[in-house]
Amino acid sequence: MKKKIAALLMSILLILSAVPVFAEGADSVYKTLYSGEIGSLNYLTTATANEFSVSANIVDTLVEHDVYGQIVPCLAEKWEQSKDGLTWTFHLRDGITWVTAGGEYYADVTAEDFVTSAKYILNAQNASATAWILTDYIAGAEEYFESTSTPEEGEETPEPFDWENVGVKAIDEKTIAYTTTDPCPYFLSMLDYVCYMPVNAKFLEEKGDQFGLATSNDTVLYCGAYILSEFKPQEKRVFTKNESYWDAEHVYLTKLEQTYNKEASTLSPELYLRGEIDSADITSTIAAEWLADEKTADLIHPVRQVGQYSYFFCFNFDPQFDAAYEPENWKIAVNNENFRQSIMAGLDRVKAKTVIEPDNPEDLIWDTVTPADIVVYDGKDYTEMGDLADVKVEFNEEKAKEYRDAAIAELTAAGATLPVKVLMCYNPSDSSWAEECQVIEQQLEGLLGSDYIDIIVEPGPSSGFLKEIRRSGKYAFMKCNWGLDFADPINTCEPFRRTDNYGFLVKATQESLYDDNGEMTYYNLTDAAREMSGSDMEARYLAYAKAEAYLINHALTIPYGSNTGGYTASRLNPFEGQFAATGLATCRYKGQHLLEKPMSTDEYYDAYDEWLEKRAELAAK
Repeated sequence: MKKKIAALLMSILLILSAVPVFAEGADSVYKTLYSGEIGSLNYLTTATANEFSVSANIVDTLVEHDVYGQIVPCLAEKWEQSKDGLTWTFHLRDGITWVTAGGEYYADVTAEDFVTSAKYILNAQNASATAWILTDYIAGAEEYFESTSTPEEGEETPEPFDWENVGVKAIDEKTIAYTTTDPCPYFLSMLDYVCYMPVNAKFLEEKGDQFGLATSNDTVLYCGAYILSEFKPQEKRVFTKNESYWDAEHVYLTKLEQTYNKEASTLSPELYLRGEIDSADITSTIAAEWLADEKTADLIHPVRQVGQYSYFFCFNFDPQFDAAYEPENWKIAVNNENFRQSIMAGLDRVKAKTVIEPDNPEDLIWDTVTPADIVVYDGKDYTEMGDLADVKVEFNEEKAKEYRDAAIAELTAAGATLPVKVLMCYNPSDSSWAEECQVIEQQLEGLLGSDYIDIIVEPGPSSGFLKEIRRSGKYAFMKCNWGLDFADPINTCEPFRRTDNYGFLVKATQESLYDDNGEMTYYNLTDAAREMSGSDMEARYLAYAKAEAYLINHALTIPYGSNTGGYTASRLNPFEGQFAATGLATCRYKGQHLLEKPMSTDEYYDAYDEWLEKRAELAAK
């Protein structure tokens, strides 16, 4: 009998040991370091990850994602779609309010707040980086946007366009309706994003051009899980639980304390060991050391793969860097397809990925710009449809040298000088990025020859890197990324159409990239896909697959994959938070507890298996 009781007790202990233990106490404070300061609190204009991490926690959206990636009610408690598939009507729940930075009631959240938001974003003078999501999908939005734009010199002033013709309507105080230009089955996935957040008209008018300035915490109102109760740029951010929040019972972290330090990536592991912070990014070198020591082995676990950001290498067709890096010579080289193909075939992506994932680097690599599992049609993944099914980006030494030899002859005839200087920049706040660049430099120069290319690795600024380097075109060849805004392949095709994001493709002079009418072939392909009705999704996906395959096959970009490999240290359970590869889900802290002790690798995989099992059950229903 004693043996049976002992065995029973042991079984109970084993079960309990697998259950996360939450930290006790009325206050649950989650402390971290950060090195990238935000430039704006204006969620209606921003499109940067750092700023998303703030806005996602202070302002809610109509819908959100649960821990399994399913779209669930948020500010809207229910919705319906019209029979023609064009109009989506949302009904706001009771008890949602705006509060000030001091937590004081300001106003109720109403349907008109979503109209005000759309009107602000669609005013071209406000330069919203996410306006395209509305102009491309909402009826009348593009016409209204154009009517508010400033004409170029010599052009006529745009004709006025009545807002009443825009498909954003407040039916009553608690009912908001959006009408799309075509049926849009994936419209709900767009709504968990900044451009569909509400804003109070009275407050917006009071603040004027001071709205959303990153100078203090009182330039915005709050209707989300947290209030930015303390904000001292390049010093500290403190988020305090919003006690007036409609879903406050599911906000378990009562305070988020984020301390600025430009050396955060270097200092975090040591401060984490000392118990001063609750999370730290762990480099592959540190991970190897900690895993080999029984005192630290259980303090880290693998980084969860979400696929929210797609990483790829861009060739810059409009170099704006200093003369020392020979921008004119680079223009000749980058407009030579054999030159680009030599880089693509010669880039050992597996070797580069070992910097962040030494054990299974292949798992982080994709051969498409669009990640898998984002769009699935009739049981088939978009990345395996049409022309994309045949795309394979492979490291091939022999082909790389063949492309190199062909490029040398063509570049020499075109007047280029060798070696071609290749300016490759990185953000110094990401310690692994510098090491990754060095690996790529050594690997490519070692294969193709330093008499062919001279890769110059340079750090950019740790703050404002996006604006200073990528959007300004101060690079030749660089790793870039794109966050998936919603579940559709237009996400990963559109960035290459715009002039301020990826590669400045519009500046390419390679004749074979254009048709007989002087139109860029890639733009023709994406235009054809954009014009297809949402009622024939298979044809639409096949058209986008053709465009994306063209982009890759002509080495206009090199797919790279995920950038979230390796290990992390954290007192949060990654399977408690909202989950989705698009939108703001992974930015939110709602629903997460502070663990009494960090999650270990074994606990991570146990929780992951349980999550996969539950998700499969839900998908089968």
